[in-house]
Amino acid sequence: MGIELSQEQHAVLKETRAVATPAEFQALLDTARSEMDRIVREVMEPSQPVSTTLTELRDLYLAVVQHEAQLASKAYGPERRALLRGAIQLLDTANLWFGEGKRTGAYQVRPIDQVIKASRPWRARLKAFADQAFAFEPDVAEQFADVNTSGTLTEETSDLAMLLRLAQQHQARLAPVGLTEDFLREGSALLDEVSGRDLLGILGLRNREEAMVLRNSIVTYATLLGNEARAAGVNACWDMPEVKRRFGATSFRNALRRLRPKRRGSAAAPDEPAPPEPAPVEPTGAPV
Repeated sequence: MGIELSQEQHAVLKETRAVATPAEFQALLDTARSEMDRIVREVMEPSQPVSTTLTELRDLYLAVVQHEAQLASKAYGPERRALLRGAIQLLDTANLWFGEGKRTGAYQVRPIDQVIKASRPWRARLKAFADQAFAFEPDVAEQFADVNTSGTLTEETSDLAMLLRLAQQHQARLAPVGLTEDFLREGSALLDEVSGRDLLGILGLRNREEAMVLRNSIVTYATLLGNEARAAGVNACWDMPEVKRRFGATSFRNALRRLRPKRRGSAAAPDEPAPPEPAPVEPTGAPV
């Protein structure tokens, strides 16, 4: 039997979930950048599954929200809370896109036939919105009925770009009948894929190694903010034993480990002891 989440837990999950588009991720990263540069003095890598760290961070964030008045009285106000929330979103997104172990494929460009197949439901839904919104303006509704008759990459790119422009242009008319920002973002993501723009390129990352450095920077940053929130909670709720105990029980001790420098040639890394010298070998036939 699964564990039932409370209404508050559902709200925290919704508030801290991964974002859907590179633009949203970049906006979060831009907001966090100055604080990240200030507090991250050494980038480390995960020492436990990132999903475990995310669970701990979300549980801590819930406690922070529940006791925000007490924390605000001890210099942990809305700005620090917003930074923690953004860090959890960044970490969830980076883990989804650049994941651990086997790559999830979330940022890989799909073959054109798969993108065309994925875009059909999106295009059909947009047409349904337009059919209702422009029921008495068939010339406008007809513009949303375009179909990729050739099944080619060129036509699909052109069609999606045109449909997105139309949807954005008529958003005020389409929103009341069901069009949402999430729906527009889904269309934008399809256009990115069909245009051959994968996530790494959109974010200006040259290769997977750079993506992992970014992921490690984010997990380090989020963990540091988690430690700050834990300390603030213990201090702010000092006279509330149960709440203080809850904050104090949060631990990120196993979240990170230092990145060890690579060996160069046969030299041992600076933080590793040199191997013991072998015992001298007695020459064969030597007098005793």
